[in-house]
Amino acid sequence: MALQDDVALEEEFIQKRMSRGTFGKLLVYLKPYRRILYFNLVLTALSVGAQLIGPKLIQVGMDRYLTQIKDFRSASTGILIVSFLYLLNILLGWYLAVAQTKSAIRIGQGAMNDLRLAIFQHIQKLSLNYFDQTHQGRIISRTDSDVEALDKIFTWGATQLLASLLTLVGVLVLMCLYDWKLCLAVSLVLPVLAVATRWFHQTIMRAYRLMRIQNSKVTSALAESITGVRVVQAFARQQTNLVQFEELAGELRNRAVTVARIFHTYMPLVGLISGVATVVVLGYGSHLVLTHQMTVGALAAFILYLTMFFGPIQTMGDLYNGLLSAGASAERIFELLGTQPQIKDRADARPISKIEGEVTFSDVLFRYDTTPVDQWVLAGVSFRAGPGETIALVGATGSGKTTIINLLARFYDPQSGSIRIDGIDLQETTLASLHQQIGIVTQENFLFSGTVMENLKYGRPAASDEQVKRAAEILGSAPMIEKFEKGYETTVKERGGNFSAGERQMLTFTRAMVADPAILILDEATSAVDHRSEKRIQHALEKLFEKRTCFVIAHRLSTIIHADLILVLDSGRIVERGRHDQLLAADGIYSRLYEEFIRS
Repeated sequence: MALQDDVALEEEFIQKRMSRGTFGKLLVYLKPYRRILYFNLVLTALSVGAQLIGPKLIQVGMDRYLTQIKDFRSASTGILIVSFLYLLNILLGWYLAVAQTKSAIRIGQGAMNDLRLAIFQHIQKLSLNYFDQTHQGRIISRTDSDVEALDKIFTWGATQLLASLLTLVGVLVLMCLYDWKLCLAVSLVLPVLAVATRWFHQTIMRAYRLMRIQNSKVTSALAESITGVRVVQAFARQQTNLVQFEELAGELRNRAVTVARIFHTYMPLVGLISGVATVVVLGYGSHLVLTHQMTVGALAAFILYLTMFFGPIQTMGDLYNGLLSAGASAERIFELLGTQPQIKDRADARPISKIEGEVTFSDVLFRYDTTPVDQWVLAGVSFRAGPGETIALVGATGSGKTTIINLLARFYDPQSGSIRIDGIDLQETTLASLHQQIGIVTQENFLFSGTVMENLKYGRPAASDEQVKRAAEILGSAPMIEKFEKGYETTVKERGGNFSAGERQMLTFTRAMVADPAILILDEATSAVDHRSEKRIQHALEKLFEKRTCFVIAHRLSTIIHADLILVLDSGRIVERGRHDQLLAADGIYSRLYEEFIRS
């Protein structure tokens, strides 16, 4: 369903033209490079000037030294001089083009890099509700394909547009100066060019939109298959999925072919119109030459200028094609950058200093954005955890256990009620200072690319190697780490794929110990650790629990029987609370869960 929603959003953006507001936002990323941009535009103007001088030099050489030879020696000298000047002009144009290209690339790549950094920075600030509702492939594409689609605009847009306009205006002025009647004759083909250009713009936009919509479907199908690859293989769906993907990819191929056919029909058509215009010039221009109304050199220069006239039209057609892609991509990028985090610091928020660890939930009501309005995930939850106490959360899936720790870490804010640490409402503190006081270990046991040591220091970069190794020794993970190929300097591949699930879990435990948080949250933290390993770390965990307030979610009730307070949740409500022996004596839900655990 999420993938279908992403495709629908893709269609909505693709059908939009780039608005002035979006264009203005793009210019903001060019602002730091405006001096280089101005320099680039000056180079562009000089380069166009060099191109316009070329045909004039040819005219001078033909009219002054070839068609009117009076003295062979002086004519030869004149031709050599003109040829030398023409060569210098070519070298100047080449130098300007190289300098122009280097500066354009520097501008474009710099702006694109700044935009990528802005997107990455913004993504890290977004609240979890955004990620709950947005497919990760769609988020990743903003910093990847969408930014790449802006390359033509950022790098070559201003340069090509200015060069094309200056060339068109310069050529038109020069052709009129040579002979306005011949220029008027050429204009006979312009209505045909105007009709062809209008047809191209309308047709290519429609075809391009259809291609991008299909491309979104292909991308979504690919992302879905990669994400669910285990399920695909488990149900032997490879061949069926391949057939479905072939249909989607085949339709994308057909639509891409249509776009290419339209584009490469228009460009040769412009060339054909250019050829027809050249025939008109040759025919009428020859008459002007024979009747001594125009020189041969002037006619040759006019034809060269005519060739230069149609080149910018083709360039602007290509630029327009790139603008279609950039428009949709820019709209999507700034839609993401315009998304405000649901959870953010208040204007009067203040950093929270070193805490004791008292946690209080007072009549907390909460539901997610995707939860029906008449249902509560947490319905009036209240409890108190004293400093250094261990609180266990028990209940069936969907009872609200993980939601409690998400609210404690302020990944979400409750709709009603309050959550306090040491008597301070979480919404009165800064998020950064709060998260520095909290450590979380989840069953996902996520590791980052880098080394084992870098992963262990992730929550506390300033920790020394000795402090990290001491934490590993206390936990009991040191022998395991030292058996790795390079010990603490062993490379961690993507998502920790070169370690077993148990090894990843032990490393995340050690990472939490190194961070030394005042509040520790274990969310199914021992799910990937076997019974032998669990017993091995139990003593270390107990020592860790003595120093800080701990919240533990675990289906293995053996890990929570010594908790200071066990909260049993059902449908978002705390239905039982107390110590292990008290709850067993009450013969309620917890007692039945414990009996099932013992039998298992």
